[in-house]
Amino acid sequence: MSCIYRYVPWTIVQDPATYPEYRADCVTGEDEDCGEMIRAGSPDWIEEWMRRHTQATGHRDYRRTVTDYALLEPPDELRGLRPALPSGLLGRDEG
Repeated sequence: MSCIYRYVPWTIVQDPATYPEYRADCVTGEDEDCGEMIRAGSPDWIEEWMRRHTQATGHRDYRRTVTDYALLEPPDELRGLRPALPSGLLGRDEG
């Protein structure tokens, strides 16, 4: 016997097996970006690098990004069940 759950209240959580990655790119420049960048495991390192880079170069424009991995967790009563996809959802029959 199988069941189809039309709506499942998934919870989105950060994957505890990974750490987020913080990155800053100096985008100062008229014709092209400066090109200097840093990746770190903490926003504090990023902010300190930006301050030092600005002091050394006068550059003040940065793009900051944070990358992490997420998991969707089902409610406790549905843990262990495999979600079913509607036929053709991925462009092919899942059969």
